[in-house]
Amino acid sequence: MGDKPLNRLIATLCLGATLSLPLAARADETADRVAAATALVNKTLIKNLQTGFNVALEKTVAPMPEARAESVRKELTDEFDKQRGIMVEGLSKEYAQKFTLAELKHLDEIYADPTYLKFQTMNADPNSAATAISQNSVTKLLNMLAVASATDNTPKPGAPPLPPAAAPAPAQK
Repeated sequence: MGDKPLNRLIATLCLGATLSLPLAARADETADRVAAATALVNKTLIKNLQTGFNVALEKTVAPMPEARAESVRKELTDEFDKQRGIMVEGLSKEYAQKFTLAELKHLDEIYADPTYLKFQTMNADPNSAATAISQNSVTKLLNMLAVASATDNTPKPGAPPLPPAAAPAPAQK
């Protein structure tokens, strides 16, 4: 009879260990997926965002006096670094949930392909014809959207209603 509590304890410990193995494996798989997604986010989205940000920042500070430009550059770079951290963490977790480890590795292979890298380099170059064509088209479309929005007289959600058109005065007798 004295062996029953010991046998139950051993059985419980074995069951607990057996059940925890899949949890540990899933935690390792999740960590691997997050790590793969983080690497992918950094070498794709963040790399492109960094390039675009740097170009836009320098265009912004170019006309400023150097002291002001340096201050703005530091402030905006600090904020970019903060936002980059938020994006990397959030996007990595999101991609790790939506893609398997095999899919993330496949995406990494695509982004490492020399032909794809050549394609991306050409599109990221602010002086390339591809960039000029894209920017001109996008600028024209954005301008058209802005004009259309400015001339739209329909009430916007949350905006006060437009005043009613003046009704003709009633006829006097």
